[in-house]
Amino acid sequence: MSTGHFEYEDDDIKEVVVEYHDTHAAVSEELPDLEMEATVGSGKPPYNLQDVGSSSLEMKESTSTGDCEDDDDVKEVLEYHDTDAAEEQDRLPDFEMVDTVASSKPPYKLPTRIFNKLYPHQREGLIWLWSLRCRGTGGILGDDMGLGKTMQVSAFLAGLFHSGLIRRVLVVTPNMVLTHWIKELSVVGLRHKISTYYGPKKDVRHYELQHVFKEGGILLTTYDMVRINYKQIRGDFYDEEEEGKMWNYVILDEAHLIKNPKAQRSQCLLEIPCVHRIAISGTPIQNNLKEMWSIFSFCCPEVLPDKDEFRKKYEVPIYEGNDKSARSLAKDISSDVAKELRERIKPYFLRRTKSEVFLETGLTDDKQLPKKNELVIWLKLTDRQRQLYKAFLKCELVHLAASRGNPLAAITVLKKICDHPQLVTKRDEEMDMAENNDQEMEMAEKMAMNLGDMPRDDGAVEVGPEVSCKLSFILALLRNLLEEGHHVLIFSQTHKMLNLIQEAILLEGYSFSRMDGNTEISERERIVKDFQEGLGAQIFLLTTKVGGIGLTLTKAARVIVVDPDWNPSTDDQSIDRVYRIGQTQDVIVYRLITSATVEEKIYKTQVLKGALFRAATEKNEQPHYFSQSEIQDPFSLPEQGFDVSLTQKQLQEEHGYPLDIDAPLREHIEFLEQQPGTAGVGYHSLLFSKTEVLPMFTENNALGRGAHAKPKDECFTATTCTNSEIPEEMNRLTETFASTTLEPRLSDCADKIVNALDNGKLTVGADSSPSSSKEMIY
Repeated sequence: MSTGHFEYEDDDIKEVVVEYHDTHAAVSEELPDLEMEATVGSGKPPYNLQDVGSSSLEMKESTSTGDCEDDDDVKEVLEYHDTDAAEEQDRLPDFEMVDTVASSKPPYKLPTRIFNKLYPHQREGLIWLWSLRCRGTGGILGDDMGLGKTMQVSAFLAGLFHSGLIRRVLVVTPNMVLTHWIKELSVVGLRHKISTYYGPKKDVRHYELQHVFKEGGILLTTYDMVRINYKQIRGDFYDEEEEGKMWNYVILDEAHLIKNPKAQRSQCLLEIPCVHRIAISGTPIQNNLKEMWSIFSFCCPEVLPDKDEFRKKYEVPIYEGNDKSARSLAKDISSDVAKELRERIKPYFLRRTKSEVFLETGLTDDKQLPKKNELVIWLKLTDRQRQLYKAFLKCELVHLAASRGNPLAAITVLKKICDHPQLVTKRDEEMDMAENNDQEMEMAEKMAMNLGDMPRDDGAVEVGPEVSCKLSFILALLRNLLEEGHHVLIFSQTHKMLNLIQEAILLEGYSFSRMDGNTEISERERIVKDFQEGLGAQIFLLTTKVGGIGLTLTKAARVIVVDPDWNPSTDDQSIDRVYRIGQTQDVIVYRLITSATVEEKIYKTQVLKGALFRAATEKNEQPHYFSQSEIQDPFSLPEQGFDVSLTQKQLQEEHGYPLDIDAPLREHIEFLEQQPGTAGVGYHSLLFSKTEVLPMFTENNALGRGAHAKPKDECFTATTCTNSEIPEEMNRLTETFASTTLEPRLSDCADKIVNALDNGKLTVGADSSPSSSKEMIY
């Protein structure tokens, strides 16, 4: 019997017995050997390797001495004589799992040829999914991005269909990963089971849906299609009687898209009756713990209490202890509550990281995934960027907007200035059409109108790459990377910044590939295929929303993240297009962040959210790097100026660089530090690499109350009532900051500031600040 190293903690799950009939090993003794024979020098004896039905074959010797250098060497080809190997594997007994609690039910069987395609951690995932079924519930598959979650679920479905245990499955995915699901389902032999419910033709969709209702199978659709057509999908207009629920399984890929339980998307999915629900997401917590609660309420609502009770019991105490400035007792309570939450969700939440999977299972020859070195490149704003940044903060309406709780317009302008001045000084014909907040729109319009009627002088706007610290650095880095033969991904949040990067690399004479929201879906697969096969350019430009999910781009080993997102998972998903199964090279990531600007606060927010995610999902005590007070005022000018990042200095003092850093990487970091405009280089990979040790508590030190300290439970109650609205407020602000709906209205405001600077009607001193300057713009 082989069950891997997955451990079941729940007593009921322990009763789920996994029986793998390993008699195929004996049967396979009768299989013919696999033979490889050199066509040149055929007098040599062939190389024999016995097939024992295993997914791992070990080569005992090698006749290859290196790469083929000429045509004669190319002709020395090894021929693999495969004598009906597929048919022979079909003769092997199925991998089988039975439920001893309900032994009368048919067992789960998966053909060995499919089981052997799975890595060890994926086989464990198969066992976990079966355990959920035996319990009559659902769960969240939360493996790290790039570990093959889609394959695990596809293989599980293949076994369920093969065993006759299910009839219909609904798979809901984002548009970007539809083709990936079709590919993975086809790999496990389910291509004939797939019906697709998307596209503009209503009659075609209706036919596909009716086919699944009548014949069974897998309906592959999108979140938008479910939102619009949930009544049809749940079977309201299906004529025939159906015993039980219409769907055996509803599977959500990228399930964090239902993080808001009040959204129409989430409500419509809940309207579809089914027996089991499986959520797939490598980032179930992106901003706050309520997002994870929302996913659990969909797939297994019995696991966690209702929303209000969850907030009181788990979210608030964990959140309060996540702050660096929190009292020791608050951190201790937070640690205990987080541990309780982890234990509660453990049977229903499976997450493995790349580091543990590859070290434990040895999927590569050296039993580890290639290294990933994530660097933070702290950049100094150019003179032009500083002018604009300071001038904008002098506008009183910026602070008025912040005081009224409507900072979106000002935040968006500041982020653009950090990327490239031209984003706010050049009007763009592109208008981002999205839902707008009327109150914030009104504030943005007031900003534009009250800046004063200043004459425009577009000729004064600088357009060269040197005007942007990020663009200058990207070009310098590309020269170095391309000379070394690297393939590079460049991610940006906006089309407009990607356009500016594209123009600059064209002027340098570089070729590139590009994928964004305007790229036809039919073209995306071809572009990715060409890049992966080395047929495309070395540079691949992508927007984070399009290129951040559903793609495998392991041809590249260098990733540039141009602008940080309030949501850390957005950047992480982009990086994991490269750092995933199939990567054979060491990966270096460059996160570009401007020093002493709003981007530095965005980075701190990412770290705070990362600590929150780890507190809920990882057993080690997480270090506390920052406090909420450090990110609350994005509209202040830095006292130390724009040439120094206090965040970089703090993290450098705490971590520095790894002791085992190799010489080539050390030289590369030195190269980066020597680039003009670089304020410093940080080592992002070391975050959370240390385990924090919490102090022991006694009645004499709790909250400094001496011998009169309250019992721990009483202190806990008091703590949960303090600042109880902070998590809600942070969530609202971060969602606001993450929005870009007001971009079309902001350019008027920026244009007038620029023209005022260019015409001498507005000056910005080196030490000016919004609170002290007499040259405020009204």
